[in-house]
Amino acid sequence: MHVLGLDEVQHGISAAESPEVIKYLVDNHIRLNIVPTSNIKLGRVSKLAEHPIKAFYKAGIDVTINSDDILIFDSPISKEYLRLYEAGTLTAEELDDIRVNGLRKL
Repeated sequence: MHVLGLDEVQHGISAAESPEVIKYLVDNHIRLNIVPTSNIKLGRVSKLAEHPIKAFYKAGIDVTINSDDILIFDSPISKEYLRLYEAGTLTAEELDDIRVNGLRKL
């Protein structure tokens, strides 16, 4: 991330494995564009209730919720938000905060 000068990373959920990477993301205002359903279907996360997006959000990482190959993953953005809410991963207020933050330019 440092060498490439990135300001955002697609997916990026492996960052959950390293407190140093999480700190780097926060300190450098690097956004993670996350697709929870894709992460589940590809076996990166076992269930939405345990998705690292909540930990990223609580740590202060700028996250967005996105879609990925809608025909394959059945993941339009509205469903991504609803699934995270129904799983208890994030509250309505947290989801709205993520939505509003996602509209800001980097």
